[in-house]
Amino acid sequence: MTPPSSRKRLLLHACCAPCATVPLERLADQYDITVFFYGPNIHPREEYLLRLADQRRLGQELGVEVIEGDYRPAEWGRAIRAFRTLPEGSARCEACYRLRMRATALLAKDKSFDAFTVTLTVSRHKNSKLLAQIGKEVSADAGVAYLAVDLKKQDGYGLSVQRSHQYQLRRQDYCGCSLSRSEARLRRLRQIERHR
Repeated sequence: MTPPSSRKRLLLHACCAPCATVPLERLADQYDITVFFYGPNIHPREEYLLRLADQRRLGQELGVEVIEGDYRPAEWGRAIRAFRTLPEGSARCEACYRLRMRATALLAKDKSFDAFTVTLTVSRHKNSKLLAQIGKEVSADAGVAYLAVDLKKQDGYGLSVQRSHQYQLRRQDYCGCSLSRSEARLRRLRQIERHR
């Protein structure tokens, strides 16, 4: 019989496997980690399924359990409705973070995890201070600790790129939602026009 681990249990929210590689590597010595794949924001559904498949494959390779959340894009649409016209990095994204972090905190509480955190801070485009603030707020509401960690430090983003190649993970060029997808397409078109 295997003795129970003395390490704390951590629920890690992820919406893509590339970003999950860094916390799974950096936090594995301190925590027993379970990944919560929850992305009602991810568009289209085919993209959601590709990301989920990669996350499951990475979980199998690393021996990490992956729990899939409900895929309810309409719930995401309601959460960001008032902010649809705002750009990436605005209150629109804050509402999206809050939706996903609240769901993670509630699941962590329900499943008796010691703490929860998110992979979002791996990205150079995400505000770690804002994520820590939201984490603290939803943590207090749910009654479970939030682990505030800025995973982009010590070139976390670069490490995620390296690990993506190592584990043959597909990298996408937009955050996940239909709005960020349109914004990414527009950025690509502008770059093409600049190089003509």
